[in-house]
Amino acid sequence: MKRFNRLVALLLVAAFASGFSTGAFAQATRTWVSGVGDDANPCSRTAPCKTFAGAISKTAAGGMINVLDPGGFGAVTITKAITIDGGGVDHGGVLAAGTNGIIVNAGAADTVVIRNLSIDGVKSGLNGIRFLAGRSLHVENVEISGFTSRGIDFEPSGASQLFVSNSDIHNNDSASSGTGGIYVSPTGTGIATVSVSSTRLHENGFGLRANNRSIVAVSDSVASGNVNFGIASVSSGDFSDITVQNCQIANNGYGPSVGAGLLADGAAANLRISDNVVTNNDNGLRAINGGNIRSFGNNRVTDNVSDGSPTATILQK
Repeated sequence: MKRFNRLVALLLVAAFASGFSTGAFAQATRTWVSGVGDDANPCSRTAPCKTFAGAISKTAAGGMINVLDPGGFGAVTITKAITIDGGGVDHGGVLAAGTNGIIVNAGAADTVVIRNLSIDGVKSGLNGIRFLAGRSLHVENVEISGFTSRGIDFEPSGASQLFVSNSDIHNNDSASSGTGGIYVSPTGTGIATVSVSSTRLHENGFGLRANNRSIVAVSDSVASGNVNFGIASVSSGDFSDITVQNCQIANNGYGPSVGAGLLADGAAANLRISDNVVTNNDNGLRAINGGNIRSFGNNRVTDNVSDGSPTATILQK
């Protein structure tokens, strides 16, 4: 009997080890999707998956999903650290009619990277990228267009960072108010730290709007042709702080309400501006409800319907 019990125990240990090994190797650090793939595949380079949603379940935390060839790879919800990389493939990305393109609801230590993709809402999608939680989101060389709410909706519940570079965010608007390119609005006690560089924000409801508990830096970028305003710092009590440097702010604010190229709205709303060209807007600089626009004195504000003036000048050291 003892011999039998020992044999059973050994078989159980072997079965457990086999199961653990299978689970451990079920997720790869690098997976692939293809327009002719199949989500039943292991998502390897030679047997790719069809969608990002299919690939993400087979990709380990901290891993990467790569695009092999052109295709629409579907909406996806991200709950862990991951990189999705289109790899420069033409027309590789996400079609998201009637829904969000990418939702990020990850852990407090998780970094998510979205790179080299086209995210298209085909004029019925909600948000291109919606960020709810995570350590940071990097959006690199991404085109986001055709959404009825926002291109990037960044509403972290904790302390989170957003980095947008070399991207094109355009034609995100609808008849509803509050629609536009990049929307930064932490929830609860969240704090958002945002950097936008070498990015085009054009023909949206607004270019970029930052609300309470937001710290934003925009550099070497263009905000043009947006219906309501190019860049706005909006506060209803807590701080909203934006620095805009070396940007072109043009042709904004020709919607049904009074718009602006650069707007500061609220007593704790701050815009710090340096080396920008602000031209052909409804209002060039507009500070309302106690808002603050502080200039380094080296901006070119001209040929707007109303140029406006900074509320203060910062002495350069």
